[in-house]
Amino acid sequence: MEPMVAATQEQSTKITAAEVRERWDRAHRSLSTERQQAALNHSFMRNKQWVFWNKSTGQLEEAPRAPERVRATVNKIGPDSRRVIAKLMRRSLMFDVPPTTADDAAARASRTAEAALVDIHRRQNWERLRNDHAWTTWEGGVGALCVEWDFTAGTQLDESGAKTGDIKVSVLSVHEVGCEPGSRDVETASWWIRGQAFPSRDVQRRFKMSKEPLADAGTVDGVYRLGESGSDRADTSLTMVYTLFQRPEGDDPGGIVTIVGDQIVDEKPWYFPFSDRLNIATAIVQPLHGTWLGHTPVTDAVNIQALYNASWSSIIEHLRQAGNARLWVPMGSVDDIEELTDTPGEAVEYNPIGNLRPTYESPPAMPDWWIRQPSMLSETLDDALGQHDVSRGVAPAGVESGIALGILSENDDTPIGAFAKELGECWARVASMVLRLVERYVRETRKATIKVHGGVPEVVEWTGGDLMGQTFAEVPLDAVLPRSRAAQAAYAMQLYDRGVIKDPQSLAKIADLPDQDDLIEGIDPDTARARRENYYLAVGHARLADLIDDHANHLNVHRDFMKSERFEHLPDEVRNLFVEHLAAHENVAAGQAASQVVASQAAGPMAALIPSAATPVLPPDLLAGAQQPNTQAPPPPPQEGAGQPEGMPTA
Repeated sequence: MEPMVAATQEQSTKITAAEVRERWDRAHRSLSTERQQAALNHSFMRNKQWVFWNKSTGQLEEAPRAPERVRATVNKIGPDSRRVIAKLMRRSLMFDVPPTTADDAAARASRTAEAALVDIHRRQNWERLRNDHAWTTWEGGVGALCVEWDFTAGTQLDESGAKTGDIKVSVLSVHEVGCEPGSRDVETASWWIRGQAFPSRDVQRRFKMSKEPLADAGTVDGVYRLGESGSDRADTSLTMVYTLFQRPEGDDPGGIVTIVGDQIVDEKPWYFPFSDRLNIATAIVQPLHGTWLGHTPVTDAVNIQALYNASWSSIIEHLRQAGNARLWVPMGSVDDIEELTDTPGEAVEYNPIGNLRPTYESPPAMPDWWIRQPSMLSETLDDALGQHDVSRGVAPAGVESGIALGILSENDDTPIGAFAKELGECWARVASMVLRLVERYVRETRKATIKVHGGVPEVVEWTGGDLMGQTFAEVPLDAVLPRSRAAQAAYAMQLYDRGVIKDPQSLAKIADLPDQDDLIEGIDPDTARARRENYYLAVGHARLADLIDDHANHLNVHRDFMKSERFEHLPDEVRNLFVEHLAAHENVAAGQAASQVVASQAAGPMAALIPSAATPVLPPDLLAGAQQPNTQAPPPPPQEGAGQPEGMPTA
């Protein structure tokens, strides 16, 4: 793959390192306010909340502190934010690739594209990237995902050193993205720049530089290493690496240029199979009209959190200075005042001269509004971040209905519903770009294993050509919207109690219970066995019907799977295995039913009315089929004299 890129090197855009730096500086200055607020939010999320932005140094610094004063930090932003992100990450990403046409070839290609996404998602651990992206977006109001094709990854193809290559997706914050100032949409802009800090020695080794580059990432170092000593910060050697992505427009072929300091260390043509957009996707919490940036509730909560800390600091300082009871000791009433301690209930001997004895003075009472101030600020913080009792799993008094809890939970999650949808759409655009890249560059055969509901896997072998243009991906809303599992379980139990749900398997599915396979294995081992048979049959391994099986239950489980979309995409030989397996169950069931009828007739007319405990009770249709006479052709008559006893006439 790499030689193909090198062959078109002369077609890339002509730009110098100084021009890249000039573009980055302009973009960075235009985002100064957003970067300052994002750095402040980042610090508050890390429980470092007595800080301020020093405009002279361009860094966050700790506020000056008098050693004798109390400076408490009671973090509310961090726990509430963890709860928000946990709701967004509760379910794994899922991708749908709808076929562009209704023919069978497009349907197969869309299934192959979904398999490719599932394989890349699992192999590259996109769930960790998704978690990082959600946190980055929540802290800064906007978070970006960069999509690239790594020509140095994968396995080696031949002796030339070329490799198969692979997808590379990275998460970027507002500190690491720059575009033309005033751009409304960075995804469709003419260019964007990625600025990241890496250890200087790693930069030297990665780009094969003759000497170690300068450590010029002071601003980034100050943002992410707040609170450490100056000597530690000085020992951190980080170098900025800038990469310009400029898409083709008109006569400009575009290109990708990477610089370190004043030196171009890497240059490639625009190798992406699209030119109508850039290789970046962004997500925002709350949109800001006319810009690609966003606003986050964390920004609103920072000032309230600062007041909350100041309120608690004042109360704690009062408790320390004036919260204890004072002991009045008249002069001469206590023999040795130095023996008094702070032990509760301590006995004090005094000299009863003039009836003078030690007495306690109660501490001053705090005003009621002063005591209630932290609670009021806490409620304001909860409103800013959209977190209340229902969010924390605390049911309001008098509310026990699963439907009522579901309604309250849904209303509580509404503020972050739009954010969840935005994150899902961002990953859908990333998946679409990934499919277009693998369609162009994957020429070797790759395997993807998909496990669908019920434990039935599917092994798909694919190449880029198998996608056949089916590269538009979507993320279903059910995969990203927060949902209360407790409310769902309570709702399912109400349906089960009212008879709408009739079996434990459906109850476990609707309630979204964890470890459903283990649950079904314990309460219904026959259904679990039938599902395992579906597993083996779907991968091409034949299974036999056994006498111990509940054949009616097995037939229902197998038929449910044969009605699914997954079964429709199986090869013909695999589907024939299912048909033969169902026929085997029916034959064994018919044989058992016939044996039961014969046994009952031999025992007498009353025995036919008593069902055998060893024989399963079959549906009426199977039982009727078992009692029908054999419709197969009778065996041919024996030849004359063959196998007949002497003296017996032939037929």
